[in-house]
Amino acid sequence: MSFHAQRQRVIAENVANANTPGYVAQDLDQNEFQRVLQDQLQARSAASSSARNGPSVPALSSPTRQWQSQDAPDSETTVNGNSVVLEEQMIRANENRLEYESALSLYQKSLSMIRTAIRQAGR
Repeated sequence: MSFHAQRQRVIAENVANANTPGYVAQDLDQNEFQRVLQDQLQARSAASSSARNGPSVPALSSPTRQWQSQDAPDSETTVNGNSVVLEEQMIRANENRLEYESALSLYQKSLSMIRTAIRQAGR
């Protein structure tokens, strides 16, 4: 969720600079996000299997991190060198919102399952 929140800020900056001469649209590297996500999943899998085999569980890195924005010019560049196309930024913002809401929904469902398990264990 933090990736999508940071990406939304980058998209908002692009929209705010749509008329700034020489401004190049920015975005976060989604491939890097996918690599980090895979690493986290593998670390969790290794941690759970080692927990079954012994008492030492490796610490997992924090899922919150700062993502670096990079140049991601849109399909057109104006005469003044600005590469922000508002329509493309709105599409990115909408896609990002949908992905954020999906992650939030999964998070809420997992919390609900944990609460249900706690209530069942307390009976």
